[in-house]
Amino acid sequence: RRQATSQYLEKPTMAPLAARRPACLLALLSVAAALFLTPTALAAGGKTGQVTVFWGRNKAEGSLREACDSGMYTMVTMSFLDVFGANGKYHLDLSGHDLSSVGADIKHCQSKGVPVSLSIGGYGTGYSLAST
Repeated sequence: RRQATSQYLEKPTMAPLAARRPACLLALLSVAAALFLTPTALAAGGKTGQVTVFWGRNKAEGSLREACDSGMYTMVTMSFLDVFGANGKYHLDLSGHDLSSVGADIKHCQSKGVPVSLSIGGYGTGYSLAST
């Protein structure tokens, strides 16, 4: 019989999870907002199989208008507003998408009954919300 060595008995480190905790929390809050803040008109209209998509992380995914016109999604979450409120500075990271059409695309999506929300935060830990 082989004896267990100490390397197998040590507890795994939780440092990577702890480092990602803010990002996980923001992702969870985004999902919760999508679930609880989606207008009840969608449910009242008899829509089932509701799907929310994160849009804005890959230029090859097409425009926001195209996402709403696809008929595949009942809600679109734009990602990410990754700098906000820091000395009045803001940055919307849409990974190469043309920002000049986003406003019109949001209105187009809304006219089709597809709500558009904005995810605050993003990948990593370089952001925070003031508690006051």
